[in-house]
Amino acid sequence: MKDLIGKLDINKKGFGFVIPDDENEQDIFIAKDDLNRALDNDRVKVKITKEAGDGNRPEGKIIEIISRNQDILIGEFQKVKKYGFVILDDSNARYDIFIPQENINGAKNRDKVIVKIVDFKKKDKNPTGKIVEVLGNINDTGIEILSIAKKFDLPDEFSYETLNYAKSLPDKPSKKEISKRIDFRDLFTVTIDGETAKDFDDAISIEKNGEAYDLYVHIADVANYVTENSAINQDAYERGNSVYLLDRVIPMLPEELSNGLCSLNPGVDRLTVTVKMKIDKKGKVLDYDFYESVIKSDYRLIYDQVSDLLEGKNNIYNDDILVEKLYLMKDLHQILQDKRELKGALDFDFKETMIVLNKVGRPIDIREVERRVANMIIESFMIVTNEVVGGHFANINVPFLYRIHEAPKEEKVTEFRNLIAKFGLQLKGQELYPKDFQNILKEVEDSNLFYLISNIMLRTMTKAEYRREADIHFGLATENYSHFTAPIRRYSDLVVHRILKASLHNNYKEAKRNYLKKLDKIAEHVSETERKAEEAERDVEDLKKAEYMYERIGNEYDGIISSVTSFGIFIELENTIEGMVHFRNLNDDYYEFDEENYVIVGQNTGKTYTLGQKVRIKVDNVNVNLREIDFSIISDGENE
Repeated sequence: MKDLIGKLDINKKGFGFVIPDDENEQDIFIAKDDLNRALDNDRVKVKITKEAGDGNRPEGKIIEIISRNQDILIGEFQKVKKYGFVILDDSNARYDIFIPQENINGAKNRDKVIVKIVDFKKKDKNPTGKIVEVLGNINDTGIEILSIAKKFDLPDEFSYETLNYAKSLPDKPSKKEISKRIDFRDLFTVTIDGETAKDFDDAISIEKNGEAYDLYVHIADVANYVTENSAINQDAYERGNSVYLLDRVIPMLPEELSNGLCSLNPGVDRLTVTVKMKIDKKGKVLDYDFYESVIKSDYRLIYDQVSDLLEGKNNIYNDDILVEKLYLMKDLHQILQDKRELKGALDFDFKETMIVLNKVGRPIDIREVERRVANMIIESFMIVTNEVVGGHFANINVPFLYRIHEAPKEEKVTEFRNLIAKFGLQLKGQELYPKDFQNILKEVEDSNLFYLISNIMLRTMTKAEYRREADIHFGLATENYSHFTAPIRRYSDLVVHRILKASLHNNYKEAKRNYLKKLDKIAEHVSETERKAEEAERDVEDLKKAEYMYERIGNEYDGIISSVTSFGIFIELENTIEGMVHFRNLNDDYYEFDEENYVIVGQNTGKTYTLGQKVRIKVDNVNVNLREIDFSIISDGENE
């Protein structure tokens, strides 16, 4: 049988899969005893021992470790006499790392450390490692989040040149620079962000123009300060984006820019790139222009306070002009939202989580974030701006960077059809359009199934990414979409700004020369850094959810069955925390998974558990290191 090369992905239960380099080959199952001392993410050669058949994957054993992908291993150092071991955080690790005395490098017992493997040749022996960095004691505040940042290799230091450059920047733009720009400082302008936000990269102005609206979206002109071939640009490129890890932000740019010179703070002059759009009462963009501009924001507004006004709950504003503008924004948002809905754009409105930490980093409250009208206004305005910018460059022969979201894969759609059929829902027709998914969401929008179906649908979707070639954005039911509106925190947007600014100066040849060969590499890189940031953010969130529930073992909660599998039932609580009920904890019967109908069935009683069913649970056990939360069902609800 043939040999294949690929990357090893080890499951927390000890077995693994090799994902072959050849995309035409299936993933290969590797039993625990056939790993041959390979570690998670190693590149390996595998010999096929059993071909695929009867719906099962091919099986194999690892015969060679081509390269180890273990530059960053993190764990707890435990000292034993003159040597020690590192107990790795990675739940997939099958070995502790032996640390001889000469490789301890100042680590103390129970320190969190980064270790590098230096020898892994002796069979049936632990690999030998060397401690390369001590992060701190495991009880230090924020040490676990720091460990996650290190695990994902998130850069935490700017270069010496970048820091010096950032410190050399002035507090405000020069009069000479301002004189070259369109002056919008007399235009009534506001920013609307979350209460804790510090970097404001978008500001809004709006005016009524007959029956149409003039919408100005001003975006921080980061490209004016972060130029190509500079140290600060290299640092920004390597990071790809800012990463938000609850108690810290790992910014794409130094604070002097992200919170200072590039942040559209109220009452100060700021350089911007402005997109002015004339939009009619049906949401059609009748005309648009781009400007290198200067603004002075009148107000720094907060989502919840704006929402209180527009939802008729409370008005704290004494400025009649401000209130009038906010209502204009609400009107235009509704128009744009209606147009997106008409096209078939998907609005999942899925649950977001707010995690509140105390001074020592412990989670003291976890709840769902309410998505309100002010948030949706800004979202609407950013979407239409990104559409206008992307559409403009799709119509001219200039290399560009697009945000692509392909239609779901056929096998995923088939699985989705089977799942929703359980609830009496169906996708109509064989050709799939965003409108088809939207219609499903409309059918359940007033029921308890909405979040469940939304999450199932979300898992059906492909992952959005960046590409040089224009294509569809399935979720938004649009084409030629770009990311333009967040250059402080996304490198993709900074690139788009540079191309736009070059076009404003008629430097099309320069734009082509600079980006024709670069954009594919940039698109691949920023797509990867985005995925890495999302995984790190999700890992931190899962960690804090596990810590929160660890303090609540024995408590009871109401929940809804969010997924059923061959090994147990996942249940989501109202605070967005998800836990699992293993079959072994269902003591009243022997239960099996009916895969065809997506239901758990008791063999003797016929009792069923199915998607969307309400249940009452008790928190049985929590493993914080593995991010596992175990529930038991104490009473059944009715199927929805």
